Amino acid sequence: MAREKVGALVMLLFSMAYGLMALKIPLSFIAQNEFFTSRTMPYALAVLGLILSLLMLILPTVDPEGKKHLKQVTHGMDWKTAILLVVGMIFYGLVIKWLGFIISSIIFLMFGFYVLGERRLKRMALAAIPLVIFLWFVMSSLLGVYIAPGELFYMLGIL
Repeated sequence: MAREKVGALVMLLFSMAYGLMALKIPLSFIAQNEFFTSRTMPYALAVLGLILSLLMLILPTVDPEGKKHLKQVTHGMDWKTAILLVVGMIFYGLVIKWLGFIISSIIFLMFGFYVLGERRLKRMALAAIPLVIFLWFVMSSLLGVYIAPGELFYMLGIL
């Protein structure tokens, strides 16, 4: 059996188990008659996984001689930029609790702009700051989601 078929079989078993576990998600009395509940997305993901894994099992495999090697497929990709953006995302996840949403998001966006080739500081700031302020306003004022200002402000006694 080809490796693709073994992977599809494992995915089929996982999707079936995931769908069965979705049946055990408790629903409140009010949610039992709703169209979209906490079970809806797990059901959809389980069905999608079942369909895709069955297609992989049924359809013929690709000729292994005609496949390109990984080095041929990934040749010319800008790995440095991708890795720097992932490092920036990890750093953003680590500092958002301490610096708060606004400051850490501005730093992350400006870092991302710099990595992607923008070198004009004024343009980066004029793109990042209004966007972050707008997102903060939408989240906190319109949607009513509380966004903590950051632990650093509490430690310094500012808030």
